[in-house]
Formats: sequence, C-alpha cells, structure tokens
Amino acid sequence: MENSEKQLKSWIRSQHMICEGTDFIFETVDQTQLEKFEACMLQIGGQVRQVKAVGNWPMGPNRSFKILRAIASVPRPGGENLVTYWAKRGGKQTRYADINT
Repeated sequence: MENSEKQLKSWIRSQHMICEGTDFIFETVDQTQLEKFEACMLQIGGQVRQVKAVGNWPMGPNRSFKILRAIASVPRPGGENLVTYWAKRGGKQTRYADINT
C-alpha cells in the first residue's frame, strides 16, 4: 500500500492526477500507466468508475496520442491523506487540460 501511495503522490506532483469534488481524475497518453493507476486505486481501497478518451496529444507532424481520462472515487477511509497532499502540492488542472477542454 505504501508503494501505491508513493506512486499516486508522484502523479499528483506531475499533474497527471487531480482531485475534483469527491473524485480523483487521472489523465495519461499511456495505457500501461492507466493500468497502474487502476491497480494503485484498488490497493488503497478505491475503484476506477469510468475511462474515456478526451482528446489528442500532438507528438510531432501527423502524429498524436489519445488522452485517456480515468475517474475514480476517493476511497473513504484512506483517501483523505491523498486529498490533503493534492491540496498542498497538486494543481487544479491536469497537464493535458489545454488540449482536452
């Protein structure tokens, strides 16, 4: 569980994960990172409710990757520490916010 919290905090600092209301929102262009997020959420007692593509991230001429967004409920108890950490060190928008709005 400690490794999961460490990974989630890393995603908060890199602005891949934010907190909005009672949800964690995770965005990435990498399917394996999405799978890791889901595993971390399960390990801390949460669950991913929804995954959807929300835009395209340009990666050079004629090339782009889909931005994947996962929405998970903040687990209670257990998620409060992560919400507090996000409030201190996280951002209000993910790193892909300019593209997927």
